[in-house]
Amino acid sequence: MDIQCAGKTDIGLVREANEDSFRLLPHKKLFIVCDGMGGHRAGEVASMTACDLIVRLYDGGFDRLLRDDRLRLPRLFPPSTDVLTKAVRIANHWIYHLASGDPSMSGMGTTIVAAAIEEDIITLLHVGDSRIYRYNDGILERLTVDHSWAAEIEQAEHVSAEEARRMVNRNVITRALGVRETVEIDVAIRKIISGDIYILCSDGLCGLVKDDDIRRVIAGGHGDVDTIAGQLIELANNRGGTDNVSVIAVKTAGDIGASTLTEMATVTVDPEPPEFFPIEEEWVAGKDNSSGVGRSKAKKSGFRLFPMTAAVVIVIVLVLIFYMVFKG
Repeated sequence: MDIQCAGKTDIGLVREANEDSFRLLPHKKLFIVCDGMGGHRAGEVASMTACDLIVRLYDGGFDRLLRDDRLRLPRLFPPSTDVLTKAVRIANHWIYHLASGDPSMSGMGTTIVAAAIEEDIITLLHVGDSRIYRYNDGILERLTVDHSWAAEIEQAEHVSAEEARRMVNRNVITRALGVRETVEIDVAIRKIISGDIYILCSDGLCGLVKDDDIRRVIAGGHGDVDTIAGQLIELANNRGGTDNVSVIAVKTAGDIGASTLTEMATVTVDPEPPEFFPIEEEWVAGKDNSSGVGRSKAKKSGFRLFPMTAAVVIVIVLVLIFYMVFKG
């Protein structure tokens, strides 16, 4: 399978800072877009922290994090899905920890959309109102459902997206990383078809540009991911540019060999229990003990035994000296 990718971000025409972040990790087939929120550039800190930490864990700790049963998930996933979900949980907890310890960052958080490819499947993970789309053969499909008041009203009341936005502020989201100590994460797994183009974007795009206009831009890009990403950002700015905008375009091509991995409809992964928190903090600090649970206890036990052994030896030596001097 051949994978082409491109990512771009822009401050837009109104905001004073860009609080979006994105990461491309082609050698690991991992792609992330985060849209931060919070005053005093705290949103920028949240989105960058999420991106950097997830990339570090996925790239440098994949096998160990996969095997770390102390952070077990409530269901069995393919390896890429398992590791990505654990990494997002860790990022959420750490952003919350940073915000709790610094008043200037209080309330900071970030949305996230992430995609990870493994064999012939793609894992789609999201929290918040950033989105993932799939385009193939002229058809654009939205693969995520916004975690926002507007989306909830749209689904519950069976009204159009436009009507739902008029009823409530479209910017009010119901989930984000770092706002609470734990977070619910939506995960789906799709089979890849050759020619798929996936779009990961912040709501600086989908909040200003209608899906049909996004489809026309992708169709007009003729499969060039760099052109598609750039033109989508340009279109968002032409529609007002009222928000930061970030876009990643990923294209799959060539022969895609079939695997035994299966598709999975979107599921919500429940928050981890509190006993996971210290272990997650070990991973943030780079001191995870996943490959040697109990090793530190064994070392400590050895050090505790050493003084006792030495005392016994000293007593034996003194007894021998006594007999040699007074009994010799």
